[in-house]
Amino acid sequence: MKINYKILIAVFTAASVVACVKAPHGFLSSQIRYRDSPIQVQRGNVVQTSAVDNDGSSAPVTYKLLDIRDAVTHKHADSIYANRPRYVYISQFDPNVDTTVALLNSTRKLVNSPTFDFNVHTGGFTFYGTTATAPAGKYEFDISATNENGTKTFKNVAYFNLFDGDVAEIDAGGSAWFQDNSTANGDTGNPPVTVQKLSNNGTLAILKIVDEHGTPFNPKNGEYITRGDRSDFTTFAKFHPVIVSDTSLTCNFEVIPFPFQGAAQGFTIYYRIPSKFAKFDAGYTPTSARIYSANPRFTVRVFQAGTYLITVTVPHVTRDPI
Repeated sequence: MKINYKILIAVFTAASVVACVKAPHGFLSSQIRYRDSPIQVQRGNVVQTSAVDNDGSSAPVTYKLLDIRDAVTHKHADSIYANRPRYVYISQFDPNVDTTVALLNSTRKLVNSPTFDFNVHTGGFTFYGTTATAPAGKYEFDISATNENGTKTFKNVAYFNLFDGDVAEIDAGGSAWFQDNSTANGDTGNPPVTVQKLSNNGTLAILKIVDEHGTPFNPKNGEYITRGDRSDFTTFAKFHPVIVSDTSLTCNFEVIPFPFQGAAQGFTIYYRIPSKFAKFDAGYTPTSARIYSANPRFTVRVFQAGTYLITVTVPHVTRDPI
């Protein structure tokens, strides 16, 4: 058999060339993405977003945030990057131990920084409460991803929506009449509760308890009092004394959420309006005699810094001091 040496030499040469081509180092996907885009971020809340999906890229992958823009104007989002003051904890805060402002301040420090942090290892964001003063809207952003394979840029990789939501959680409550010097009682319905954010500044909660016509009871005059071992507004005032006025109680709560820590009854607040200040609508107590106290209970938890007016309306009761 006659061998074609020219063909054989060509085959060996080609094989040698292929053998000299280096295999790529690792894999870096072109399909890196955020599965939850558009990411939902409530203004004023601390929000931790999910990690980016690296689509099987070889670890470790590091990410870099390249830009955030207004998704409508496509201009750099100066408001998101703007420095704003906020507290960061430098050691563990224990609400059972750190019960003074001095002790609290030993666990935290004030920094001036953007409304977010970007995690270079996960591609996730942490948005802080300072987004409360950033404009609501839709934002687009770009990132790059780097591993042993190289670097790839992802333009408009995802969006996030900065939106306004509930600033507080209002949970189960109730109200009842109790007959003076007796265990007799009856249900009078759930007291309506509203939480109004008056300002992004401070950490103040102003509590007003009002009758069905909106007239506030006077706590300075003892028109509502505590109920034995039940939680009241002052139970959750860890750092400052509650300020008592003719119409309200005010607490500087310092840290969020407020209340930060539950008590024996959780976060529920109980009060009693003595019978000499509370006149019930006809038919809601066994008799029309002024011998029945009103006993509202309510549960409110605030999740953002700011100044709030919490109004609790006692159902079927008129303020009528005698």
